[in-house]
Amino acid sequence: MSPRPSAREKMLDSFEHLVVETGERSATFDAVAAAADVSKGGLLYHFPTREALVDGLVTRLEALLDDDVARMTSAADGVVDYFIRTSSRSAIPEDDPLDRCITAVAGLGASGRWPQAVSALTAMQDRWYRVVLDEVGDPAVASLVCLVSDGLYFTPAQFEEASVASGAPGASDASRRGRASVDEVVALLRSLAR
Repeated sequence: MSPRPSAREKMLDSFEHLVVETGERSATFDAVAAAADVSKGGLLYHFPTREALVDGLVTRLEALLDDDVARMTSAADGVVDYFIRTSSRSAIPEDDPLDRCITAVAGLGASGRWPQAVSALTAMQDRWYRVVLDEVGDPAVASLVCLVSDGLYFTPAQFEEASVASGAPGASDASRRGRASVDEVVALLRSLAR
C-alpha cells in the first residue's frame, strides 16, 4: 500500500489537475482548496501566493525529471531507445505523473504570466538533450533524437507499435500507413549515433 500523500502534495495535485483540465485562470485558491478538500486558510498556509503554487509545480517537475533521467541513463537498451520509446504517446500510461506535470507547467507557461514555467520547460529540454548528447557524442544526432522525441510526443497514435493483423506479418499500423514504426525509428537513430 502506497503512503497517503501529504496535505501539501494533495494541494499541488489539485492545482495541477485544475490547470490541466480547466486552465490556469480557473485554478483559483477557492477551486484548489475545494478540490483538495482543505480550507482556503490551510491552502494559504502552504502556498501563500499563486506564485508559490506555480513554484511548487516547477519543483515537482524537476524531481520527476530527475527520476526520468535516472531511468534513462540506466536503461538496458540505452538512452536513445528509452527516450524515443517513452516519448511515444502510445507508451505513456494514462495519468502518468511526469506527463501530467509537463502538461500543467506548459499550460502555466502558455498563459504568459509565469516565466518560471517556461524556464523549467526549457531546462527540461536542455537536460534531456545533454543526456542524449553524452550517449551519442554528436550534437547534430542529439538534436535529431530530441526533435524525433518531440514529434512522437506531439503526434499521438501515428506511431503505434502494436502489430495488427494485416497482409504483412508483424507489420505495425504505422508501417501500413507509410510511416515508420518506433522500432524502425530507433534503429535509424542508433545507426546515426555510431
